[in-house]
Amino acid sequence: MKTCVRARIVGRVQGVGFRPTVYRYATQLGLGGFVCNGPHGVTVEVEGDDQKVGAFFERLANEPPRQAVIADVSTEVLAGKGYERFEVVESESDGDASVHISPDLAICDDCLRELFDQQDRRHGYPFINCTNCGPRFTIIRDLPYDRDKTSMAGFTMCEPCDREYHDPRDRRFHAQPDACEKCGPRLDLITADKSNRESSSRPQLVRVIELLGHGDIIAIKGLGGYHLACDAFNSEALARLRQRKHRPHKPFAVMFRDIETLKRHCEVSEIEEAELLSVARPIVVLRWKRVTPTLQPAVSPDSQTLGAFLPYTPLHYLLMQSFDALVMTSGNLTDEPIVSDESELPTLLGSTNSSHGPVADAALTHDRPIVHKCDDSVLRVVNGKRQFFRRARGFVPNPVRFAVASPHILAVGGELKNTFCLARDGYAFLSQHIGDLKDYRTYDYFGHEIAAWQKLMRIEPEVVAYDLHPSYLSTKYAERHPAAKKIGVQHHHAHVASVMAEHDLHGPVIGVVLDGTGYGTDGTIWGGEFLVATRTDFERVAHLKQYPLPGGDKAIEEPWRMAASVLLSEGLCEVTPKLRPIKEMIEAGFNSPLTSSAGRMFDAVAAILGLCDVATYEAQAAIRLEAIADARVRESYRFEVLAQGQSWILYFGGTIRGVLEDKRRGNDVSVIAAKFHNSVAAAILQTCLLVRVERGLETVVLSGGVFQNELLLQRTVEALQAQEFKVFTNTLVPPNDGGLALGQAAVASARMKSELEHKPCV
Repeated sequence: MKTCVRARIVGRVQGVGFRPTVYRYATQLGLGGFVCNGPHGVTVEVEGDDQKVGAFFERLANEPPRQAVIADVSTEVLAGKGYERFEVVESESDGDASVHISPDLAICDDCLRELFDQQDRRHGYPFINCTNCGPRFTIIRDLPYDRDKTSMAGFTMCEPCDREYHDPRDRRFHAQPDACEKCGPRLDLITADKSNRESSSRPQLVRVIELLGHGDIIAIKGLGGYHLACDAFNSEALARLRQRKHRPHKPFAVMFRDIETLKRHCEVSEIEEAELLSVARPIVVLRWKRVTPTLQPAVSPDSQTLGAFLPYTPLHYLLMQSFDALVMTSGNLTDEPIVSDESELPTLLGSTNSSHGPVADAALTHDRPIVHKCDDSVLRVVNGKRQFFRRARGFVPNPVRFAVASPHILAVGGELKNTFCLARDGYAFLSQHIGDLKDYRTYDYFGHEIAAWQKLMRIEPEVVAYDLHPSYLSTKYAERHPAAKKIGVQHHHAHVASVMAEHDLHGPVIGVVLDGTGYGTDGTIWGGEFLVATRTDFERVAHLKQYPLPGGDKAIEEPWRMAASVLLSEGLCEVTPKLRPIKEMIEAGFNSPLTSSAGRMFDAVAAILGLCDVATYEAQAAIRLEAIADARVRESYRFEVLAQGQSWILYFGGTIRGVLEDKRRGNDVSVIAAKFHNSVAAAILQTCLLVRVERGLETVVLSGGVFQNELLLQRTVEALQAQEFKVFTNTLVPPNDGGLALGQAAVASARMKSELEHKPCV
């Protein structure tokens, strides 16, 4: 008996070889019909013996393309149409968008073999790709995902490439970036005084390898922007890079030739190796062995860890044949957006109009435009689970399922480590890392990228969610947005909701959020918070004792100020000439807002121990404090959790006294630092136990940038689980402010649902 079925398939089904797979399965079973792309995803019609039609859909469900993610399949039985063969037809351009766009994919094994096969026509071609690998998100302008809607539109395929592109049996069938040396993108080598264009990319690569070998710094255009590259074993090159980039201490990422070379320099677990070799190819923070010959200490001077990653483009593989390890750091000046366009190259190469000299000595660029800037993703593995520092290339724009349904929502995130989020149909699409909106170039790109994503996702926001901080530029953007509904979300509630969204929790839960800064509902600066939260609302049930922040943001840049504030408040120091202005500032209430920030408490202890008086990058003091802590130490200092009305205050006065006493005795700083970490973890446990007794809650959610401290997170999770709490952390988005937008979207969706049901928020 014959049957004809139409299926609409939603998910990550474009740019991943879905249509050729459908074609292959259908023709092997002798079925007629067609497959095509559309804004919604993929439409398939198959006609033939009903058992074979059933076998077709079963095989598609069980054996989809490697990088495909099928979110939903809706089918309907049609009257027979008499299809005689199966075809791939032109894409549909109209309709609501529900396709999930693929992130950029690391080069696959098949393309890698061809890259180094001297008999292959693409031998040594630095832009080789197929339907299983290569650029996706960074080149797409619109849906459906066809070549004319990507930045490959300007490259006309030669006859061999065109033949592959139109052959459903070929793995390059409708591989939109498909090209070769004759018809595709080419490399340019640009120096301060000239630009060379050759008929082949090979001479350019040879020259760049020579320059890197001589200690030069080269800007290299990749998938989502430029890297600044230099030899990781060359101390002089590293010193110049730090001086030119105005980055004296912050760690650099290192790309290794292969996994074997990487393992010689870093400790790598099975889970970490899987992350390193995954199609996303993120930077993974690993323990540094410091073997001989070692990478230069200047690569990561403040910690015992190293941000390591492996080649992920054919260009990387060609370069790394000549090097064991290259520093590959974002191609920008500190706090500015990553450079992605040749018009921005003067930022890196210097010019008569720039306010600085050159950062790079030359640039290896190419003529395939980058549509979406996209930095490398950075993560680590803690307690066997992924933890993002930065979520970008390789993961964006993978969605997070966070609700059964939701209106179209735009969540604009915070001001630092900004990401934004667009939500529809119960899916949240978190943007790539945008950066610090205080830089006008970053803010300009923030607005540009929101508009591009709205077009791409076919989303017209009905609701805009934003942080309550009135001075955040993201908040000001939200205020000007034309959407009718605006929903403000408290900073730490958004952090908790981001974890709840990831793990499908609805609450109430105990939310523990430790970070540097967040605007509180009482107008003070929060940052050491214990909330009883649902997705719709929260109650602040405990927090760290508040201390003045002398100089406001200046105290963040200069941790010694926070140390002075804590010591003066506790009566633990003499008022020296250096401290007198701080004391007077605090007493006058001048530019000294109160803060319960855990991040500032870590700063204070680091400064007391002489580890960091002035920070050259965010969280430097806390990073140094963690790096020096001896994880073998299990003792802790005295602390108190004091009842205050209907809430509790975590008071670390006894801890600070213990730190000072141990320091006066000459005890090892590594022991003091460890005991401080243990004290914070113990105080978190005690507070959660008090909340459990009062509220009967067993689920604890941990978020906020301070929980990027691996030792603190491990100690805290271990202590909570020993008391049979269920503990959840961020694994799909960063616990820092890079995950705020997801939490804002989740809160906005829950509040809209609550309003529709005419139920008050809990």
